[in-house]
Amino acid sequence: MSKKRKKAEEKEIQVDDTVLEKKPVPEEDKVPEVEPGVDEIIEEEPAQEEEPELSLEEILQLERDEFKGKWLRVVAELDNVRKRSRRELVDGRRFAQAEVLRSFLEVQDNFERALQSMASDDDTGSDQSLREGVELIFQSFRRVLKDQKVQAIEALEQDFDPAVHEAVGQFEREGVEPGKVIEVVQQGFRMGDMVLRPSRVIISS
Repeated sequence: MSKKRKKAEEKEIQVDDTVLEKKPVPEEDKVPEVEPGVDEIIEEEPAQEEEPELSLEEILQLERDEFKGKWLRVVAELDNVRKRSRRELVDGRRFAQAEVLRSFLEVQDNFERALQSMASDDDTGSDQSLREGVELIFQSFRRVLKDQKVQAIEALEQDFDPAVHEAVGQFEREGVEPGKVIEVVQQGFRMGDMVLRPSRVIISS
């Protein structure tokens, strides 16, 4: 190869090297540099805390507390059942007793009628000893009712109370305000707070 050609090739190489030099890049075209390792950062999810394993003693204690709670609930329920049964038993006895005593009230009425009849027959010379005997039986009978907590319901001159009174008539009476009991047709009775028979009354209008 001739010296001229060799020099020409060297010149071309120099020109090419000049062309290959880096030209300055405008600021707006620059790509921001990424710090090394940033793209490798991965958001890690928070690790779930593992529940600590319970010891045998702790497991037994939890089971004991659970069974104790169940036992207390069963005991409370049994106590409620026992109280309810006792209350129902008492109420059942009272209702049965009341039913029997209601039948006795008719006997009471008959005694009162007999005594009233004897009182009206005094003028005709009826047997006084018979009257006294009936009165003694009547008093004994009333004591039996009293022992069973049976009491007469007050009605005369009282305000009419539909809970213990039964109105069978109504009319005006001078000087008496409306709603007052002015006459008792049939005496009423109660046993404690239970009405055996309401008083049948006439009230003022």
